[in-house]
Amino acid sequence: MAQGAEPQVLREYRHLLRTASADWQETAHRHALWRLGPRARGRLLTELQRLLLAGTRLGPDDVHAVARLVVLAERRRPRLLLDGLPADLRDDLATAVVTSPTGRMLAAGLDVWDGTDPPTRPEPPPEPDHHQRWHEQRATPGEAGELSVLAQPQPHPPPRPPHR
Repeated sequence: MAQGAEPQVLREYRHLLRTASADWQETAHRHALWRLGPRARGRLLTELQRLLLAGTRLGPDDVHAVARLVVLAERRRPRLLLDGLPADLRDDLATAVVTSPTGRMLAAGLDVWDGTDPPTRPEPPPEPDHHQRWHEQRATPGEAGELSVLAQPQPHPPPRPPHR
C-alpha cells in the first residue's frame, strides 16, 4: 500500500457513511456492535463519550442508542469519529460494519463513488448572553443605562374603569 493510501475497508466504511441513509447506517452499526462484543462496545462508548461529551448515561449493552450516537456524530461532523477514534478501534468498527449483512448491501455504488467528504460546516457563533446585556444596561449610567430611564418620566397607561 502506498504511503498515505486509505485501506479498502475504511474507504468502504466512508462510502457507507456518506451515501447511506441514517436509518440504514444505524442498522449496519447495530449489527456491527453486537458482533464486536461487550468489551469493544465499552471501549467504543468510552471514546464516544470523550469525543462527543454525550452518552454518559449509556452502557455497552445499549446497542441501539450507541449505534444512533455513532451515526449522528459522523453525520453532524464528518470525519470526527474516523479521525478521533484510536486506529485499532476504528478499524474493528469499520470492518464489522462493512462486513455486516446491511453493510454488504449498502456497498452498491462503491466503484463509482468519488470518495469526497462533505465540506465541514463552520462552527455557529455562540448564543448571545442576554444576562450580560441586561447587566450592562442596568449598570451603565447614561443614555443607554438605568439613569436615563429615571431621568425621563415614562408615560403611564390610562386607568382602567372598575369592574361591575
